[in-house]
Amino acid sequence: MSVAGPSVELPSAGEVKGQGERKRTRAPREERDARKEAKRKAQDDAAAALALLPPQPAQDDAPTTDPWAWYPLADPTALTCPVIFSPDSLYCFIAAGATVKIYTVANAQLLSTLTLTPPPQASDAAVTAADSPKRRTKVSCLIINPDNPLQLIVGGLDGLLRLWDYREGTLLRTLDLGDPIQHLCAHASLPNQVFVALVTTPPPGEESAAAVRKPKQRGGAHDDVDAGEAKAGVYAISLKPQALAKTGAGTTNPTSANATFPRTPSRRMRLAQPRVVRALAVSPSGAFLISLNPGTVNICQTRHLNQGFATQLDSTDTLTCLAFHPTESYFATGNARGQIRLWYGVLDGIDAAKSKDEVKSLTVTGPAGTTEPKTSTAVFHWHAHPVASLAFTPNGAYLLSGGEEAVMVLWQLHSGHREFVPRLGAPIVTLSVTNSVHAEQQVVARLRDGTVIFVGSQKLKISHTISGIKADPVRLSDLTNRPSVRVPLAIEPLTKSLVVSAGHPSSLQFYSPSDDSQVLEVEISPSNRVAGVGKPIEPTRVERVAFSVPASKNGKGERKGEYWMATSDVWENGDFAVERQLKFWRHRADGSGFTLATRVDRPHDSAITSLSFSPSTDSPLLLTTSTDGRIKVWAFVGDSWRCRTSLEYRSFAPVDAAWSHDGSMFAVAHARSVTLWSLASNTLLHSFPCAAISPATNVEFIGEEGTILLAGGKHGTMTWDLLSYEETFSMALDIQNIATRPQSSSFIATERALPSSSHTVPSSSAFVIDLAPTVPTTTAHHLPFPIRQATWLPTLVPLSPTDISLAVINARGEVVLVGDAVANAFAVPTKASRLPSASTGQSRLFDEIFGAAEKTPATSSAAEKAPKRERAMPKSLAALDAPSHTLPAPRLLWKTMLGAFAVGGNKSDEKEKRDGPEGMDVDEDESAVEARPHLVFSPVESLAEIFKARMTLGPGSASPRKVAR
Repeated sequence: MSVAGPSVELPSAGEVKGQGERKRTRAPREERDARKEAKRKAQDDAAAALALLPPQPAQDDAPTTDPWAWYPLADPTALTCPVIFSPDSLYCFIAAGATVKIYTVANAQLLSTLTLTPPPQASDAAVTAADSPKRRTKVSCLIINPDNPLQLIVGGLDGLLRLWDYREGTLLRTLDLGDPIQHLCAHASLPNQVFVALVTTPPPGEESAAAVRKPKQRGGAHDDVDAGEAKAGVYAISLKPQALAKTGAGTTNPTSANATFPRTPSRRMRLAQPRVVRALAVSPSGAFLISLNPGTVNICQTRHLNQGFATQLDSTDTLTCLAFHPTESYFATGNARGQIRLWYGVLDGIDAAKSKDEVKSLTVTGPAGTTEPKTSTAVFHWHAHPVASLAFTPNGAYLLSGGEEAVMVLWQLHSGHREFVPRLGAPIVTLSVTNSVHAEQQVVARLRDGTVIFVGSQKLKISHTISGIKADPVRLSDLTNRPSVRVPLAIEPLTKSLVVSAGHPSSLQFYSPSDDSQVLEVEISPSNRVAGVGKPIEPTRVERVAFSVPASKNGKGERKGEYWMATSDVWENGDFAVERQLKFWRHRADGSGFTLATRVDRPHDSAITSLSFSPSTDSPLLLTTSTDGRIKVWAFVGDSWRCRTSLEYRSFAPVDAAWSHDGSMFAVAHARSVTLWSLASNTLLHSFPCAAISPATNVEFIGEEGTILLAGGKHGTMTWDLLSYEETFSMALDIQNIATRPQSSSFIATERALPSSSHTVPSSSAFVIDLAPTVPTTTAHHLPFPIRQATWLPTLVPLSPTDISLAVINARGEVVLVGDAVANAFAVPTKASRLPSASTGQSRLFDEIFGAAEKTPATSSAAEKAPKRERAMPKSLAALDAPSHTLPAPRLLWKTMLGAFAVGGNKSDEKEKRDGPEGMDVDEDESAVEARPHLVFSPVESLAEIFKARMTLGPGSASPRKVAR
């Protein structure tokens, strides 16, 4: 079925073949036209079947399957893009999907967001809600323009190079390079020029084959190179566009003059053929450009670009990353064995060489025909996994490295001494260091789960963390091949946060979609987060999570935040017995997190299929079902949770369960029936046969009063009226998941993934079914990915009662927001705001954010209008206006400090001053004016003792330096 809609009976292969046999006498063209007509008719029948119970509408009025808007919360594309900083190290730039977020380095506060928009030539019909720029355009690399430190150059996977004024949030220019941009670098000595690595487009069919191709196992040189890695060519691109073409009237097209209109660069030079490029960087001097391949270091002299990468240094190990020393002429590389190699003298030798023969003489032939450098190298080795990133500190004294161990290593270059910042939470992907002069330097690590961590260079402690939703792409790729693995998905009742798996499957994260921030992370089962070099360790996985309704504080309906969370986790290994645990967590009243209250080992003999709390706020009950055939009700008794009731129905395995709105009964779905149970008597009330949709997979209570029982299965969905126990609705559809709208008679049924010939990835459809009208209505929406799980998302405020907002998990395990409310929330891209400016000597960041302080109105008194004379620093204290390390010992300064004050003597001295020397008469008023600003301290000996005590220098004590010795 190519058109999303209810299941209809399509002609079978035998029927189509039979029709072809009866029409063999037709011409081939007529036969093709007949097949197209039959296919079109089948699609029309599928669209018409959407009406179901109501009369069939006319063909023009048949419902269509327009794409539904969707927005991925985590995008692994930008993880390999390092965090960069403004020249003054006040701001940092972080690539996130189709946006560049600008944060302050001091406190990690979001100031502005630069959003990549599609070019203006894309018509409105081409840019639909499902084909939004947030999905089509993704940031892959970014740098500060070395010619203008107030400009940001952003490269995207759409092949467009954008030049931004990041302080004003204005797009200045857009250049079209044609192919996705993988790497980007530039240097101030090469004005209006950048170097890029452009991904070559694979032939049709090769891309899908590379996506499923597995990497080779380690063992030899370059064996761990992923066969699916894209190849990229290296180019030198001019930032100046070609002149605009003029129209017939002699004027340029106003659309072409728009900054968002992609223009062709005026100069483009290819430097290398397409190959796997791991890194592309320019040396600090601007003399060399290095392209790092898995087995080769390719060096190009920027003054001889026409010669390309004339020097190649082969490596017996697979190279992974590259970093230049900021002040000296050498560079460092990391490899897949966890080694860091410092290449000394290579660049100096190439610079001094006058011919290609001299350049080739810098290397010698090694084993197996490899080329090794003659110059000296040094090797640092601590990592057990491949080195993912390298970064030198601005002064060049230290080297930072990180990888899959989730440990940042600080190497002291002259001694080889190392320090560690362990347990960062996820593997390190990139490392960056600020070049701050007046503040503590910050090391910014970007982790594989999307978290950005700021580490202070002095104490090596985490100072700030920027975290949205955590998603590890490597662990998510494992879920693609394991569709039966269950992942948690729920809504936290108090803050309406989305609860899903964290970067590690043994933890849960609470994510706020409206703020795009992580509220809380709870480790459900402690486990090893760093795998060994050999076979990966199977982690403990959280499969299900459920929340009780928070208790009411008073009659006003306010919540006091006390409620329960239940989780089920499992650890499976083929060589050991399966371990399952059911845990009950109490939410702290202060809202700081959850505390483990009860752990139940082996709550069921086999896998748990459902987990749900009753709607009671005072004494909630937990209902669990399992494939062992048991239905259990758990209650909090005393100080722990215990099993209150254990039921079963004809040894049928229950697959799902749900509570009624008042909590007086619960329904359980089995393969061919749905049973209704009474909580008070623990007896079976009724059994509803559902063989028509067998096997059943979902059950829910819907309706404003919860009087409708809904069941969904592989072959459709059906409902019953609980007052009469009669069937009221049925629909033929392959149900994957059902999401209900709270206190409503409408629900969303997601269809199981259907392969499509026009997509390399299977697609699916979602059907919004409303049972409130006399004739139920059905609306179909298309989604370009399969859905694993779905739940109603109440966080985003709908604009109308008919808007639908869902949180779904696709087949790859990624969390995606879907629906009309999502489209309304993300339809307008986040506007860039003007960054705060700083005045000389004083930061105006506070005034820009919160407004300038109100000035005190001026008074008209003569004293305030009189000019104020600034008090100059005494000459005796001018020597103290210097750095502390240049000043002498404190014990030598106290006499100088004391001399800065005018110390008065006895009365005879004062009389002598008034009379003047040798009996000279002095004006009484003038003497008083001169003596007024002076301070008189007496006695002098006491003042000296005070100074000595303040500086911990007693009488006759030695200098601090000698005491320390």
